[in-house]
Amino acid sequence: MSGLISRDEVIRIADLARLDLSDTEVEQYQKDLNNLLSSGKKLQNVDVNDTKKTSHAVSMVHELRKDEVEASLPQEVVLSAGSKVMDGFFQVPRIVEEQE
Repeated sequence: MSGLISRDEVIRIADLARLDLSDTEVEQYQKDLNNLLSSGKKLQNVDVNDTKKTSHAVSMVHELRKDEVEASLPQEVVLSAGSKVMDGFFQVPRIVEEQE
């Protein structure tokens, strides 16, 4: 089978992916890859000069709320949820080793 991908290239790709393919599988993958690449070649021939450039296929709108200052919980209420509190802060286990 002639095409964009040779049998040897399919075998090489399979080796790189550590796939052990049978002869039938090599032929099938060669056919599938050639069909895929042929489709891509057809897309290269489509005239898109008059097409508006976009980053998404559909319009994207991000609805963000206004950033407004609001009252927060009192420190005592927040700290009451902690298992260990010391001097007005949560106390957590050390995760960084000290350097010698």
